[in-house]
Amino acid sequence: MIKLLALFLGTLTIAGAQAPVGKFTVDGKAVQLTQVYAYATEGFFDKKKDDTVVLLTDRPVTEAQMRDGFALRRLTGEGKLVFVQETINAAGQIVSFLMGHSAFKALPSGGSTDHVFEGRMEGGTVSGTVRTTSGQEFFGTKYEYNVKFQATIQ
Repeated sequence: MIKLLALFLGTLTIAGAQAPVGKFTVDGKAVQLTQVYAYATEGFFDKKKDDTVVLLTDRPVTEAQMRDGFALRRLTGEGKLVFVQETINAAGQIVSFLMGHSAFKALPSGGSTDHVFEGRMEGGTVSGTVRTTSGQEFFGTKYEYNVKFQATIQ
């Protein structure tokens, strides 16, 4: 019974986020990102301060999938998921990103000043906009995104 209640409460937390508004365009085809998830993780550059991972997807994912980069890659490879994932440090800078779309030969990831977070993190929530500064290209595949969101940090 306790496990069932914990599962139910976890689902409410995930479902309680505001739906994002925006799209991820890859090779001229736009996909609406309809789900947002956020969770804290140990800081990459500063272990004393948590980073926040924001995951924007075109469909719901489980909490286990949300935290598993290999699962996200697998779902994308199977054509079952489109996503943008940003890791934001305590100063509000994107320190890494990962994107998933079946049009990519390999999934773009890394760090770049062309990926921007404009918003704030306070009181256990993260809100604002993530976007590319302009159209980008990864091994011949063009992409860009601009998404406004709000989420509770788990």
